[in-house]
Amino acid sequence: MSGELRLPEGLGGMPVWRSDRGVHRPTGAWTPTVHAFLRHLEAAGYDGSPRIVGTDETGREILTFIEGEVLAAGSAWQPGDPTPWPEWARTEECLAATAGLMRGLHDAAATFEPPDDAVWRRYPAPSLGADQCVCHGDIGPHNTVYRDGIPVAFIDWDTIRPNDPIVEFGAAAWKYIPLGNDDHFAASDFPSRPALARRLAVFANAYDIDDRDTVAWALHQAKQRSVEALRYFPVTPAQGADELHRIAAELEWLDNSIVELCAEIE
Repeated sequence: MSGELRLPEGLGGMPVWRSDRGVHRPTGAWTPTVHAFLRHLEAAGYDGSPRIVGTDETGREILTFIEGEVLAAGSAWQPGDPTPWPEWARTEECLAATAGLMRGLHDAAATFEPPDDAVWRRYPAPSLGADQCVCHGDIGPHNTVYRDGIPVAFIDWDTIRPNDPIVEFGAAAWKYIPLGNDDHFAASDFPSRPALARRLAVFANAYDIDDRDTVAWALHQAKQRSVEALRYFPVTPAQGADELHRIAAELEWLDNSIVELCAEIE
């Protein structure tokens, strides 16, 4: 619309726009649940999420725009689509701050009770189980706003859902450290193999986990459960098969590397 700037698309190609009022996004059946959660985070004093501004004349939601830098969607060192992160995004300070921002989210979310008619966009309506909280659902560098080399907020909250927070920790560890074998880093144009055990320890300690078995379980569970996401994305059978093959290879690598990976956690 006139006076609006097109931003990178959201989940599933969702169009996102920015105006002087904020960020405009299409709504869906899940929007009231997302808004209830965002209002809870605001009331809890959590600063790492956008605030709700209202609704525009076309029915789109308006959220506050969070100033900062977001890494490109391809900036995950994915084989075949290498987009290396800038140097500041690879620092241990940035990594630790990310884990701390996520821990703050999970602590604030622990007291949220979803409405009885809650709708979750990506998954069937799960109930909130013991030791679970509502989690972001797609935490990664592509959904993180950075300012002065430090993460300040997460964006794109449409995929919130009840989950084990420790599993979201595991999923985030795969993306932010990031985890993978030497071939993965070579194919992704990574300048050198990062110190994975050291970075995992930094990430775990900043999240306040010091148990190696817990971290190992979280990494396994996060990767195993990622298969479920294939049910909710429009992929061809060949694409789905390729993704399953990649997940299986990553789990095999993890099984062979887990002792070394967790060696510095204490």
